Amino acid sequence: MKMNGVTALRTKPYLVFMDIDGTLAVGHQRVSQYTRATIEALQRRDDIIFYIASGRMYEFAALVRNQINQQVHMITSNGAYYETAERTVSEKLGEAALADVYDVSQKYNLAVNFFAHDKVYYTKRVPNFVLKNFANIVAGNNRVKSYKAGDQAFLLQHATEINNGIMIAPGHGDILAHAHKELADDGLLELSSSGKDNIELIPKGVDKATAVRAVQASFDTDAAHTLVFGDGMNDTSMMQAADISVAMGNALPQVKQIAHYETDTNTNDGLAKFLRSYFKMAM
Repeated sequence: MKMNGVTALRTKPYLVFMDIDGTLAVGHQRVSQYTRATIEALQRRDDIIFYIASGRMYEFAALVRNQINQQVHMITSNGAYYETAERTVSEKLGEAALADVYDVSQKYNLAVNFFAHDKVYYTKRVPNFVLKNFANIVAGNNRVKSYKAGDQAFLLQHATEINNGIMIAPGHGDILAHAHKELADDGLLELSSSGKDNIELIPKGVDKATAVRAVQASFDTDAAHTLVFGDGMNDTSMMQAADISVAMGNALPQVKQIAHYETDTNTNDGLAKFLRSYFKMAM
């Protein structure tokens, strides 16, 4: 098997899947030196493969991945875009789902950002809430272009590009709940959340777990050789695809209930500490 020009392992490998915000990164953007050194040391073994598994679009997830190295592979857009041992898969929201989301967002006056591989389409001004707290839009990456979707027709013209999106309502959870119910009842897409003030919009039948299972199959490995680290509700599905599911110390209570293990917080290198303990490295 080939992966980006590299021959995949013939023996059963360990796969390590790492969420970014609240898990791998500190302050949504920085990977600590301790965590980076831990991952790089384990990459020198021939049986451990690392993946980022994020709700971010590819280019913004790559900003964090590149702080480690490009041997860390990618699941992005909440599983809509991912790399297996043999190929890259890119799922799309589709015209029907996009039209539904646009209509609901207009009804409740909610902002929506839609993400392609290297483009952002937004229905309103991109809010500081996203910039500061969720890092879906990260300053300093001039490879990403943003466009205002002023009407539904413009948005649908780009349906073949858009992988996923996020609906935002900071401080208005009641309105968001109504929008969530309406979208769920329509049944045209998958819904998740990385925080109390958003709805993550994902292609029907897709989540982080579908990508994780596709990667497992491509490497001929299993849940017993899979480690998943996360802190939010959009991480719980992929935790169920792993025997070694690890909630961060700062994870939501519901995530801790689902995970098999708990580690320290992201700000205290919890991911690296667990890896060092599990793989019997010096602390």
